[in-house]
Amino acid sequence: MRKLTNMLGIKAVCFLLFYLFVTPCMGQIKWPHGQLLPSFPAPARVQDLITLRQNSPYSSAEMYLFASLKGVVNRTKPRIFSYEGDAFAEGPHTWLQSLGLSWSEPADKWDLIIKYRSEISGLIVYDPAQEHTINLATALAKSKGALIASPLLLSKLTAPPYNLPVLLDLQGKFSSKLEVYQSLYDIYWPHLDHRLLIGLNPNAHKAALREYAVALGSAVIWLDPEVPGESELLNKFLSSMSPGSIFMGWWPQEGPGVERASRYGIATVASDWCSNLTVHSGTSRIVKIKPIPPKPALKNKIYVAFILSDGDNLQFTEHLMRKLWNNPDRGAVPMGWTVSPAMLDAMPGAFNYYWQTSTSNDNLISGPSGYGYTYPNTWSDENLLKQFVSKTEEYNHRAGLRVITIWNTIVGGINLNVGKIYASQAKLLLGVTAQNTGGGLTIYNDSLPGMALSCNYCTTEQAMKDHIARAAAGWNKTSPRFIIIQAQPWTNISPTSFKNVASSLTEDYVIVRPDHLFQLIREEKGISFNPK
Repeated sequence: MRKLTNMLGIKAVCFLLFYLFVTPCMGQIKWPHGQLLPSFPAPARVQDLITLRQNSPYSSAEMYLFASLKGVVNRTKPRIFSYEGDAFAEGPHTWLQSLGLSWSEPADKWDLIIKYRSEISGLIVYDPAQEHTINLATALAKSKGALIASPLLLSKLTAPPYNLPVLLDLQGKFSSKLEVYQSLYDIYWPHLDHRLLIGLNPNAHKAALREYAVALGSAVIWLDPEVPGESELLNKFLSSMSPGSIFMGWWPQEGPGVERASRYGIATVASDWCSNLTVHSGTSRIVKIKPIPPKPALKNKIYVAFILSDGDNLQFTEHLMRKLWNNPDRGAVPMGWTVSPAMLDAMPGAFNYYWQTSTSNDNLISGPSGYGYTYPNTWSDENLLKQFVSKTEEYNHRAGLRVITIWNTIVGGINLNVGKIYASQAKLLLGVTAQNTGGGLTIYNDSLPGMALSCNYCTTEQAMKDHIARAAAGWNKTSPRFIIIQAQPWTNISPTSFKNVASSLTEDYVIVRPDHLFQLIREEKGISFNPK
């Protein structure tokens, strides 16, 4: 009997060890008050890696299906990682390696439905005749523990070995797009978290951020502020959101969408093509920032700072920026890389990777216009804008970001009262940029330099050279001059491009990091600063 008892004890210990070290521990998504975006449980050390592509008659249906599978499974423990990349993407294994994760690739991704069958309750069937029911299904998938299913896949999913029951069939329930979103607003929105609203085009965003929306059970819409009926319903969603709320995903049109959200004091965290935020949001929140290196001496030179735009978009920092980070010329010349302070919540492991692998010439700065993309001039409530800037300051301080690229429309300057709010609420800022090309320097509250870009969205090396020449015209060598060139990354602009432009300049020019440029401006204007 004693031997039997001992054997049972040994088995119990073995089972416990297996459970602790082999079976992933389930957790809960945490979203404490004051945190911009939620934190997911830590990802499993070995991820199930699948590739999602639109290359078969059923690929679209499969992308909705497996995006929802990721959301349902990863909300308790991120265990599925997908690669959905195109020519702008980083590669299927890049982030897994950078984050110290391993992976296994199932022979057939459908095997994962069997593997995680116990965590799936059933199916929500969308209506192909009313594609916006896909967004409604996305918002409801978490509460029902359901996968989003196309009628094309129904016979396969309901049969062995999956045997998934239909929990909700949306076919024939709606006659228009507005009817779908009105139903979402009237019936479900009152019970959802109003800190977050997500914009996804159901016809384009088949996977990507959809997994994140499923995991959170967030409301998902695709309403155009320029279209009557849609505009009014959009206002209802935005006006009922909590102060400091966030709009994620993207808009049917950039300017009108960002402006409409701005009117309600809501910032846009662009992220529609993010593909693994459920995994990224569960990585370690420890981000080790580096001190600012010593600035160059102030002389009578033309100081030029390069900035690569679009880092406010989490999909850029997840994909193309990670690809450009491997450019062999990175670090050859100083440059600013725009990133989102919201990465501290949404992609802390990735953010730490960028910091730890940065060179002294890589200057991480905040994308527009702080923790989210917004037009501060449009904010009607000054107190809400102060809260936005204060929260941005809090996140920038923890993220090590000392410069913000502020956008007010694509080409707008900063209103004086807005500049003063940034100066009073963000005292650790070294400076801000403005989009009114060639607009020069403004000092807000005698304490914060705001410098208009000399090119706000250069697309070629020649364009950068031309704008530098234009901004340097008339310089008499008796005082320093300051130039900021912002380029966009989607037309093959890379660290090599900045290196080539720098090589074309004479000894009258000095290339500096954006934070150094603002330190030099402060020194020249007699404005105190703290470089730590």
